[in-house]
Amino acid sequence: MSRILLCGLSPLPGENTLKSYGPGIRTWQFAWSLARAGHEVHLLAMRIPDAYRAGHPEETQPLEERDGVVIERMSDAEFLHSDRVRNTLQSFAPDAVVGATLYGSYALARLRPEMPFWADEFGHVMAEAQAKAALDGANQVLSYFWGLIQPTLLWADKLSVVSERQRYAAIGELGAVGRLTYETCGYDFTSVIPCAQIPSEPAPRRDIGLRGGKVPQDAFLVLWSGSYNTWSDVRTLFEGLEGAMRANPRIHYVSTGGEIPGHDEKTYRELTDRVSRSALRDRFHLEGWVPAETVNSYWLESDLGVLTEQPIYEGLLGSKNRIVQWMGFGLPVVYNRMGDLGDLLETRKLGLTFRPGNSAELTERLLWAADHPAELKQMAELSKDYVARELSFEGSTQELVAWAAAPRHAPDADHKGRISSPSDFATPIQKVTAEVRREIAERLPALQRSTTLRTFWRWLTARG
Repeated sequence: MSRILLCGLSPLPGENTLKSYGPGIRTWQFAWSLARAGHEVHLLAMRIPDAYRAGHPEETQPLEERDGVVIERMSDAEFLHSDRVRNTLQSFAPDAVVGATLYGSYALARLRPEMPFWADEFGHVMAEAQAKAALDGANQVLSYFWGLIQPTLLWADKLSVVSERQRYAAIGELGAVGRLTYETCGYDFTSVIPCAQIPSEPAPRRDIGLRGGKVPQDAFLVLWSGSYNTWSDVRTLFEGLEGAMRANPRIHYVSTGGEIPGHDEKTYRELTDRVSRSALRDRFHLEGWVPAETVNSYWLESDLGVLTEQPIYEGLLGSKNRIVQWMGFGLPVVYNRMGDLGDLLETRKLGLTFRPGNSAELTERLLWAADHPAELKQMAELSKDYVARELSFEGSTQELVAWAAAPRHAPDADHKGRISSPSDFATPIQKVTAEVRREIAERLPALQRSTTLRTFWRWLTARG
């Protein structure tokens, strides 16, 4: 078995923090699976700053061992800008390094590790950057995210993604930075590691005072659990819910989650503003972020999980961790048909789907669900069985685990990390010729009057 240094993010599943995010689940998906297979795993986990309360045990505890994984948490500044990761890399002397999520992969890529490097692109980074730019109404953020992903693309020996659609996008990125060369022809850079169900989740607590307290005992309770991110479509969510509530007085909505400080503080505010102006606001129960130990108690009390996304590339190429967790828990889901996961729900009838941005269709699905409890329960059982069979931590990470047993470099290891685009492979004369052609092309309208120059242009173009 191999010694693996893994870089990722926390909170990890099982930490009773006020906020929980998908990157922590992804990190544990990698760490747990590698350790379960017998590899020696040392995890460096960057604490997502707003997730921890002051004095929280996992914030102050420097080292922990859980399920065969040695966990070392650190601040974002230590993780991304200090020598602490480099020092651990040197002292631990791993056989291979693995990055989980964008920041885990970047923390390793910036060190240019000499040993084989598996990097993870947990969702399409530049599509997520586009969503953030659209929220901000400015494009400055694009260069920040490209600065994080480019070193990973240049230095990774293997690259994992969350969907088949993202696999093709990642291959395009690798081509854009010059990794699709004669040396790598036939080499498979990419591996799809889908979102998967967390193993051994704690039993739900039953004392949250929801049914019979905040909502009637016989309410049909629709749940949102987690962040309201740059990709979230709260207009469709609100209009779909309000339309269903008008038609069926049993329907209530509960939300455990909220804004992401420093990243998206607008989307959740838009929802709260809409709710505050609604005549049905008493049936919207916006709990905000709740302690992690109570989250699945809300799932237990709910009848249906809902998620709405904007029709943008982020959703088309990515996936949604919370949908998989709900399915594995046995909670039925209604989700817009986006990406691989939306197709899975629709084609296998594992959930209810509607067209992105179509609030009328969402209303119809909610009303159907409230009136068909037996069919909804059967759908939930099918989806739970599917997740247990196809989307477990162990099942989803088989390629990663196998690679870790015999890690190897990509075939272009001799010059990876030293190129930035296919043009870097051009000979000096090709580069000069290309520059001359560009300059002449810019001046061509003024030069076309000259027969000599037209003849020269045709000669130069013919030689490419």
